[in-house]
Order: sequence, then C-alpha cells, then structure tokens
Amino acid sequence: MNRVLEKIASIFGIVVSFALAGVVVYMGYFLFYGQISSFVLILLLLLGGIISSIVCCVFHELGHIVFGYCNGFRFNSIRIGFIKIYREDGSIHVTCKDLPESLAGAAEMLPKNAQNLYAKYLRTIFGGLLFSFLFLIGALISVIFSKQLPFAAYIFLCTAMPYAFYIFYYNALPFNDDNMDTDGAMLRGLLKKETSYLTAVNILAIEGYLYQGLTPGEIDKELYFGLPQLPEDDLNFILLTSYRLMYYLDLGKYDLAVRASDRLESLLEYVPKFYKNDILAEILFVKCYLVRDREAAQKVYGALKLYLKGENTLQTHRILAAYELCMNSNITAALRELNAAEEKAENYAIKGIKKYEHKFLMEIRKEIHDRAAEE
Repeated sequence: MNRVLEKIASIFGIVVSFALAGVVVYMGYFLFYGQISSFVLILLLLLGGIISSIVCCVFHELGHIVFGYCNGFRFNSIRIGFIKIYREDGSIHVTCKDLPESLAGAAEMLPKNAQNLYAKYLRTIFGGLLFSFLFLIGALISVIFSKQLPFAAYIFLCTAMPYAFYIFYYNALPFNDDNMDTDGAMLRGLLKKETSYLTAVNILAIEGYLYQGLTPGEIDKELYFGLPQLPEDDLNFILLTSYRLMYYLDLGKYDLAVRASDRLESLLEYVPKFYKNDILAEILFVKCYLVRDREAAQKVYGALKLYLKGENTLQTHRILAAYELCMNSNITAALRELNAAEEKAENYAIKGIKKYEHKFLMEIRKEIHDRAAEE
C-alpha cells in the first residue's frame, strides 16, 4: 500500500476507534450514572477498556496459535506488550523484561516439517484475522444489547469495541509498520505470490527441515538462494541472510560467513526490535570467534550484554563462551558458559539446531583444551 494511503488509513482507524471509545463511555455513563458516582464510573469504564483491549490482543494471537497448531506448527512464543510466554527446554516460561512499544502482540509458530507450507502458512495467518473478526462481532453484539447487560458485564464486554475494531481493521489492511507486515499484507503477498512472501515460505521450509533434524548446511541450497534478490530493507531478505550465515558457518565456509555477517550488520537499521538481538548476537559470534576483532566485538557486546546475560538460551551461552575465550582469554568463564550451553542442548527440541550448535560447542571446547595444554 502507498505510504500516503497507509497514513490516511491509519489515521482513519485511530479516529474511528476514539469515536467508538467516546460512544461506549457516553452510553455507559448514560445507562449507569444513577448506580455509581460519575468519577468511579468513568474510571471503571477506562479500566475495563484497557483490560478488554489486552484480552482482544491475546485473542488475535490465539487465532494464529490455534490455526498454526491445526496446520502442523508448534508453539514457540507469544508476546503481548512487555509479557513474553515462550517454550524452552520442553516447558513453558513467562518473562516480563522489555518495555512495550505498543500493546500489539506477536505469536511465533515453527513448522514441524516442510510439506505444503504455502497453504499451511496462509491458514495460520488467516486464523488471527478470523479470531479478531469474531471478537469484534461479539463486542458489537454486546453494544447492541447493552441495555440488558449489568454494569460488570458492560465494562468488560462493551468497552472492548474500540480496540476490537482497531485491531481487526489494522490487520485486515496491507500495512507495513516498522518493517513488520500486518496479516493483511502477508495474505495479499502470499496470494499474489510476491517474491518476499515466497521467501518467507522458504524460510519456514528451512525451519521445518531444522525441526526434522537437518543442520543448516544439509538443507537444499535452493531454499537459501533459489529466489530473485529482494530489496535490502525487506524483512524476509534480512531473515534469509541470517539463515545464509548459519548455512555458511555449518559448511565451514567462514569467508562467506564473514561476508554474510557484515551484510547483516549493514542492515541493522531495518531490523525490527523483535529480531534485532538474535541477529546482533550472531554478528558478535562472527566478530569474536572468526574475525577475532577485539574492538568491533567489544562494541557489539556492549550493546548486547544485558540480553546475553539475561536470556539463558543455548545460543546466548554459546556466544558468551566464544566471547570469553577469544576476547577475554577467560577459560574459567568460557567453560562455565560452555557447560551451561551443553545443559541447554540436552532438551533442545529443534534437532537440526541442536546438532549445529553442538558442532561449535565442541570446537570451542577443543580450543579451551588446547590453550590449557599450552599453559
């Protein structure tokens, strides 16, 4: 969609949502002002609107999760505001670390295999829109029959109307906000079979093969390089480049891995916050483990330190082990991180990634032993 039209459509959605909020508050005041004081009434209506908006957002992401599960995807994570629920080590975890940029959420589902992903991906995306539409219909029915509702029901059901409209309207239109597509944009791109969205299907296929147990270098090269080049600011090009980095690393083509890492670093301004830390962490691994550039690695580490220390994942422990060994020559710290990574690897669900990570863990351990022997 044209940027000017996007802006106009976005402003229209916001205006209508605020207008609906005004109508809902006015109706609530008109219906219940005799039962409760004006100040408390308006406060409860606003509080109910915030809670119902969060529920609306959760319901939208639940649509993606339910449809994804029915289409052979596995749950990986869901984020609503600053709350993130994710799968790790075979169990579900909850964290509240990052301050939200908005109430909007995101669900991440990973394919269990690479078969018929185009249709499965379409249905998974459609699930979020369908659930939002159903939620909107429910809120509309509540408003229509608001005179029959008790106050407790009104403040949670009817106040959902403004955000229910906005989240459905916003996601139905083909928007691209901060390089993240709405459901409508992804559905349109897939139906038109645009290169960017076919690339997204290839990325899902790579993830499916990883889940089945292939390492990045064992996966068909065509999935990495078989489609035409995309613009550098396209999110799917950035994600594919990060997988190309893993492909080169797995095959031991370290000169090409360095080039892929440098390419990713040049694209960081286009990377959404949702993906930035993971990508920056792999850039750090290349700088400290392959290039051994202390100044560059320390600069990246400074931006990532809190993330690396706080995430407690297989990836972060592997990168910290490489950093401590190659940049700080701290064998004790490197061994601590290495042992933590190997512990994480024991229950890691994606078999291909587990094998890929194990290869580098063994390389780092070998270098530690070699250094210890020299001393």
